[in-house]
Amino acid sequence: MKRFFVLAGIAIVILCQMSCSSDEEQTQIENPAIGDATDGFIAAPIVGEVKLESMYEDEVRRLATKTPIEIITAIEGTSKVIVEAEFRRVQPSRFGFPLYECVLTDEAVTAMGGLAQGMSGSPVGTSGRVFGALAYGEAWAEAPHRFWVTPIDAMEATLDHITFGEFLNPPAAPGAVVNATYTAVKTPITISGVDSNRLQQLSSHLADTRFNNVEFFSRIGGAPGAPPANASSILSAGDMIGVALVTGDIVNSIGFGTVTQVYGDQFVAFGHDMFRDGKASLPVYRAVVDGIVPNAEIAYKSASAYGNPIGTITKDLRAGVVGELGKLPSMIPVNVIYQPVNSQEPIQTQHKVAYGQEWAIPVVAATTLDAIRSEISAGTIEANVAISFKETKNVYTESFRTISPDPYGAVLHNMDVIVQSFTHILANGAGRATIDEINISLIDIPNILHTEITDIHVIGDVKQGEEATFVVEMLPHWSAAGRNRKMYREVKLQIPENFIPGPASISIAAATEYGFNPFSNPFAPSPENLDELIGQLRDRQFDKGLVLVTLVTLKEEPEEIDPVLEAFFEEFFEALFADLFDTPPEDGELPSENGEVTDEEVAPEDGETPEDGETPEDGEIIEVIDEEELMEELAPTPRPIPITGTALVVHRFIVTGDTDVEIDVLPAVVEVEPEPEAEPKVE
Repeated sequence: MKRFFVLAGIAIVILCQMSCSSDEEQTQIENPAIGDATDGFIAAPIVGEVKLESMYEDEVRRLATKTPIEIITAIEGTSKVIVEAEFRRVQPSRFGFPLYECVLTDEAVTAMGGLAQGMSGSPVGTSGRVFGALAYGEAWAEAPHRFWVTPIDAMEATLDHITFGEFLNPPAAPGAVVNATYTAVKTPITISGVDSNRLQQLSSHLADTRFNNVEFFSRIGGAPGAPPANASSILSAGDMIGVALVTGDIVNSIGFGTVTQVYGDQFVAFGHDMFRDGKASLPVYRAVVDGIVPNAEIAYKSASAYGNPIGTITKDLRAGVVGELGKLPSMIPVNVIYQPVNSQEPIQTQHKVAYGQEWAIPVVAATTLDAIRSEISAGTIEANVAISFKETKNVYTESFRTISPDPYGAVLHNMDVIVQSFTHILANGAGRATIDEINISLIDIPNILHTEITDIHVIGDVKQGEEATFVVEMLPHWSAAGRNRKMYREVKLQIPENFIPGPASISIAAATEYGFNPFSNPFAPSPENLDELIGQLRDRQFDKGLVLVTLVTLKEEPEEIDPVLEAFFEEFFEALFADLFDTPPEDGELPSENGEVTDEEVAPEDGETPEDGETPEDGEIIEVIDEEELMEELAPTPRPIPITGTALVVHRFIVTGDTDVEIDVLPAVVEVEPEPEAEPKVE
């Protein structure tokens, strides 16, 4: 009899347009992909709050195979319906708790595509009871649809579970373990503002085990809307909820799932994790279901969040998520200003990103650029980023310039590097870095501001102690080239007076060839706090238009060092090694090899001179040396140096390449003072 009514309902749906939703005043969203099967679903909606009694593992193990069970979920609108299924057996798993294997038997739901992403968390149990949440299903499956249930025992245990994030803060995110025999009935996450052709690119960027139990979908709109008619103000088992990662002017990213059980002001949902972040801080919205959309692998619910947040997801664990009603989380303001090429007025957009989901900040920046830019074309992007933190008044700023045939990926990558420098717990060992606000400015330039170093021109002679002039010749991209197709920049280099004269090489190289700031300290100690980390990150920054100019001698052997300077270095290193390796002499001893006093080192007797013990003969004159003359003679002359250099910046351009040329460094001209003329003799 039941099959008769089901088939009859499907047959006459085209004529009478039957609807099972109790939200009759709500504007229905037509979804032709769902087909007639959804309209033929005639199960009676559940009216009012759903209250279920928990049924624990020891009792579930006593259930007979093929025991009829019920799934409570929302199929369309906000109304919940009962979907029929059968219990099969208790299965061991790798998760630290068993899973309950069940089979979907409801023909109307099977006609709509069977299990759907977004059903995860739907309470499952015998009539009036719940023994767990629908969590896993078979991919690429046909009827009968088999699914597995996370026990309510494991989900209730998450209420008192202490997460790693409560110790570490920011939260840790251990890698997911996926059992290849089945897959999670994933949490569908919609992202507005992202073109469908970006999903593969975005999926590649977000390739990480933390995203195993979610699936991203691009959609139009997506921001929380107005509440539908007859929406209940009470959250209960089987209700659909939306968990927001990002909300804002362009990008809205919200994940959807089902509430399993409510415990006063707390609830558990989903039956599996979203990202398994442990500690979480995600705003929760009520959600309305627009229908079930068939999919080659597994169908999914098309859902939308509505109203204001009603609570916070505080834990994200393998067995499910835990939420608190009434408690609203703070979020990170992300302000993106985009300066298009065809307008003098910058476009300002505002977003909010949930804490713990900072990976979404680069997505917001790149997607905002991509959405407003309205085309995929090569160009130069100049970006300025300012990040303020709750732990310090020190604001971190960084700029980057990128040239790409598609700026979306370039902005995504550069922003990801900047944000992870502070938010990735393994990259930041200096201390907590809670982002208070982030401001991003993106300037779009139609020209390809790239130039390649091609040659060096030496102007005049290069002499010791004088300023030398060089001209760097560069070949810019044709879109940014001038009339003569080349660029020139003048460089002045002061040649030290003690630079080794003779053959030398003048080298011009772009800093981009090195990939890091050549003037930063590579041996800097690890930062002890956030302020030191900010300082070190600033030191590593460099303008991509930075050009290094280096003058290096080509002499294999430097000129002979002054004997006085040589003696000075010998004494210096002897004293250094004595301090490092020798024990100091005891009182009254002279420093000697092995610390012993030898016959040759006996102090002179009274009246003896230090050299031969003889006094000068009568009338002998002892030479008196002037102290100033002595200091001038003993003062070391400047040591000859084999290398010197300077730098310049080609503003707004990205410079690549290097070149060098051999030159001769001339010795300084020594001016000889003329000897004074002899005075005439007066007879």
